[in-house]
Amino acid sequence: MADELLAAMHGVLARYHRSLAKKAALDIVQQYHADLAQRFADEAAQIPRRTAILERLHERELETRPTMAPSTNATRHDHP
Repeated sequence: MADELLAAMHGVLARYHRSLAKKAALDIVQQYHADLAQRFADEAAQIPRRTAILERLHERELETRPTMAPSTNATRHDHP
């Protein structure tokens, strides 16, 4: 799933729960939906940031991979 789509889905869920919070008769239900809406909105805002961080980490991993020492598994002998 594309990050943009995931962020958009979180936005839709945030708006939906805000509307439920406005319609709720009990305070506890209003608070629940308002809190859930805020969590979805916060998560939607974090998705692009997390994607950028993961891309940078992946690039660094690819850059450092050729300079790393060869694996010791190649010389490993299995003993019973």
